[in-house]
Amino acid sequence: PGFRIGWLAAGKHARTIQRLQLMSTLSTSSPMQLALVDYLSTRRYDVHLRRLRRQLAERKQQAWQLLLRHLSADVKIHHNNSGYFLWLELPESMDAGELTAQALAHQISIAPGKMFSTSDTWKRFFRFNTAWQWGESEESAVKQLGQLIREQLK
Repeated sequence: PGFRIGWLAAGKHARTIQRLQLMSTLSTSSPMQLALVDYLSTRRYDVHLRRLRRQLAERKQQAWQLLLRHLSADVKIHHNNSGYFLWLELPESMDAGELTAQALAHQISIAPGKMFSTSDTWKRFFRFNTAWQWGESEESAVKQLGQLIREQLK
């Protein structure tokens, strides 16, 4: 997005989108587009993506292990092999929205399930970003999150 270029197959909406795009940016940079096409078509980009995917998978594994170590056994961690988020399911009596507010007071950011749905079905769930490089401060935040959950369970 920082390069302000992109491609879109807009079908019947093409003219409307072209007009809106013209009003917002006037034109795109042809040299920038050509440079990105060249870069994206080289093996360097593939190497970068392979390294990034491996790094994100390792970080997700680290985060998962920290969560298992520091959260109550009542919290279910939904682990899948794709992406860099984990979904956590709180016990029946808890609300992830309340936990989010408490966590923010400790500078811990989680995304409550309510953000991703219009129903209350996901109110006990929250999304946890695992893409961060994990160190002492991140482990401390996971410990604090575990403490907040244990306090709510009482």
